[in-house]
Amino acid sequence: TVLVGNLAVGGTATVASNASIGGTLSVGGAVHLASTLTVAGNTTLTGTLGVGGAVNLASTLTVAGNTTLTGTLGVGGAANCASTATVEGATHLQSTVSVGGAVNLLSTATVSGAAGFLGTVRVSGNTTVGGTLDVAGNTSLGGTAVITGNATFDGDVSVSGDINANGNI
Repeated sequence: TVLVGNLAVGGTATVASNASIGGTLSVGGAVHLASTLTVAGNTTLTGTLGVGGAVNLASTLTVAGNTTLTGTLGVGGAANCASTATVEGATHLQSTVSVGGAVNLLSTATVSGAAGFLGTVRVSGNTTVGGTLDVAGNTSLGGTAVITGNATFDGDVSVSGDINANGNI
């Protein structure tokens, strides 16, 4: 049967097989789908999208506004941040950290293993070394050196100024 005009149904309409609509489908109330929904073209949702289960995306996700994630974020590949990243809580990095620019530490830094510096190290405040300080190259001290314990020199000592001693030499 071919219906050329409008069809109005006052009760429940049941279609026992496939249904094909050649134009726009407009629904005034809620829609309940008991199975999979497949959309072949672009989809626009103008309200809030609530999802009760997992979401699997087979391609790129682009979000134009702010995004809030309240659970754990797991990233399986590389993560690229085009701007500043702010972390409010503790941060645990399980592998090598590489920084391409300057690093500013605004509080105490604790290193539990060896630390290697391949360039100049500048310290603008006081420095405390709790163990042996071993310097492999020449050392230049620009101010007064105060040594509170014994000093041992394994080579010659050159003095270009006066020597003042409070004890035996």
